[in-house]
Amino acid sequence: MTTGQIESTAVVATAPPIPFFTKWRSFGTGVGIEVGPKELLVTLTVVRPSGIKVLDSLVIPSYRERPAAEWGEEYASFLRKHKLSHLSASVVLPAKDCVSRSLPMPGVAPAELASAIQYQLDGLHPFSEDAATHSFARLAGERSGHVAIAIAKNEIVEDYASLFDEAGVNLLSFLTPSSAIYSAMRVLQHPPSNQFLAIHEDASGLLVYGESETHPIYCVQLSLDNDRAIAATASQLRLSEDAPQSRLASLLSAAERLDVSSPLSYAASLSSALPALTLPLNLLPVNRRRIQSPWRWVPTAILVLLLMVLGTGFAYYQEYENNRILVKLDAEIAKLQPRLAIVRQLESDIESASRRLEFLNGIATYPQQDLESLRELTRMMPMNSYVSRLDMSRSEVTLSGETEQSMEMLKMFDSSLFFKDTEFTSSPNRLPNGKELFQIRTRRELPQEAAKVASPAPANAAPPNSTPLPRFIPAPPPAIQGFRP
Repeated sequence: MTTGQIESTAVVATAPPIPFFTKWRSFGTGVGIEVGPKELLVTLTVVRPSGIKVLDSLVIPSYRERPAAEWGEEYASFLRKHKLSHLSASVVLPAKDCVSRSLPMPGVAPAELASAIQYQLDGLHPFSEDAATHSFARLAGERSGHVAIAIAKNEIVEDYASLFDEAGVNLLSFLTPSSAIYSAMRVLQHPPSNQFLAIHEDASGLLVYGESETHPIYCVQLSLDNDRAIAATASQLRLSEDAPQSRLASLLSAAERLDVSSPLSYAASLSSALPALTLPLNLLPVNRRRIQSPWRWVPTAILVLLLMVLGTGFAYYQEYENNRILVKLDAEIAKLQPRLAIVRQLESDIESASRRLEFLNGIATYPQQDLESLRELTRMMPMNSYVSRLDMSRSEVTLSGETEQSMEMLKMFDSSLFFKDTEFTSSPNRLPNGKELFQIRTRRELPQEAAKVASPAPANAAPPNSTPLPRFIPAPPPAIQGFRP
């Protein structure tokens, strides 16, 4: 059966309404990441009791070949665009890198559940002993007698955790495809049936997810268009002939309607938005989890509100006494108002005179600062260079001319105490005489001590006692335009 045929067999029964308490707990914003063969698929989702909204999506290509810091900045910009930089992501690991299992464990006490699973764990995965990490959670509702288990090799988990950490991505959880899909199908919706099959086709192959009475959570990766394998999966789940089979996106709320490119990253974003309402299967080590939520300020806000209420009560209690004191103070203030007006006038005159004096002192230093900046320019310029144009203002200097190595001039300017933020206003051009035509703009530094301390001179600069004027020989044919102070 092909995926096109599967689409036509989907039959979703009328679902009962979502419980009121569960619906009004569905409030959050999350980001999910699907790890693909060559790219990362990111989905940003907002969940409200009224429904689910996909804010945006992002594709990060070639994440293995590119520096982690580079695509990590793309991800950070994606979150900053929506003012959600505090979110921690839920990541869906590739199906080939993890194992999903379910075990029937009715009647096992919660305190003994971990020991019972550990006893059977070695038979649930193909990895060597102590080489795998696992997480488990008891299913809810009618299938509470089963336990869902997620397993992955330690080195794979550590590799992905280090990769995302290097990229600066805050992580909330590592999910298997089965746990992400299981949780997403129960956010503001019900599963289509007690037993069904969901198919998702991508570059990795065919992902088949199913639920049945014998296998309440099941997921397997198959090769593309493998009809026999899909039939074998249905047989493994012991599905009835009328069990619905559909594409995965059509079974997730809003995923198909909003044309979500990655149902798995969409499912992971729901787990990120509502961690308390989803299956708590998490392969990410506890010390790697980063939870940064604005809700952490809620206790502080409540405490501040209580203090405000107490302060308001105390203020009303003291209102009468305060009013009596205020009447006396107003009378004393009225007596002192004429003297206060004289004092304020004097303060205003002093402040005005101080501003004028400071302005005059500043103007007096302008010529000296301009000469010092010009002298520093003359000292730094190499002997084999000359300037054809120089414009100087209080904040920046723009000059153009010819030199042997224009890139070296940027380093010389930035190493000076008189200049900073040097850049080319246009790309340097190589002239027929072998020199480069440059146009440079730099910001001026005008500290008082900068005029007294000189920067290290370049190797090909003239000696300190030599005459600096030859360094500003005009370039033929342009003439020196001078500088504008």
